[in-house]
Amino acid sequence: MENTIDSALEDNKRSASTRPSTDDNKATDNYLAQMRGFEEDRINLAKQSAKTAWKVATGFGVVALAAVAAVAMMMPLKQVEPYLLRVDNATGHTEMVRPLADAKSITYGEVLDKYWLNRFIIERNGYEWETVQNSYNSVKLMSNRQVFGAYSGYITGANSPAKTFGENKVIKINVQGIAFLPATSKEQTLAQVRFTRIVENSEGVEAIGSQPTTWTATVTFDYNGNVKTEKERRINPLGFRVTSYREDRNLTK
Repeated sequence: MENTIDSALEDNKRSASTRPSTDDNKATDNYLAQMRGFEEDRINLAKQSAKTAWKVATGFGVVALAAVAAVAMMMPLKQVEPYLLRVDNATGHTEMVRPLADAKSITYGEVLDKYWLNRFIIERNGYEWETVQNSYNSVKLMSNRQVFGAYSGYITGANSPAKTFGENKVIKINVQGIAFLPATSKEQTLAQVRFTRIVENSEGVEAIGSQPTTWTATVTFDYNGNVKTEKERRINPLGFRVTSYREDRNLTK
């Protein structure tokens, strides 16, 4: 038994003392070289991936900053401007009430035109016993002969408000909108004025048996009125003159 153990120990010593062959060393070196190459490739790949990730992250960061800067620059241009719609309960007419910012787009001439049209419509169609003569004089100064002749026949006729209503009732005029239309003459301006006529009693309440009526007046005008005296100039300083006038009642359901 001891001989067998001693023999095995001797064999192990001989095997341990035996040097590897040259081929074995080359194979080992090749294997180790391949392992080092594999590790270096993995390291280089990891470095390239990290560089790519940083480049992508930097790119997204630049885009995000540019977007924030663009929004910040556009914020002063973004303004919320509410638009109101005004609806006439009696006629259903809808009118857009423009914000004050839109006043910049309205010309000085347009403002004057609308002012004089508004005043002419009120003077011609409204009625108050105490001011009927003033309205008569104003319409005369703001009309040519034909337009004033038609008005004079109406206000002094048998069915005029002065004879029908006297001091008991008034006619209130509410101008709802003024629109300018293409004119056939450069000297004349064409416009349409939409207004409501309301008959009220002396207490300012809608008269019994009377309902508001809506009308559209088609008007041509210029500023060539024959204004001679200082007194007339105070009434019509710019010589506003209506050269044609027609009004049509708007039928509502």
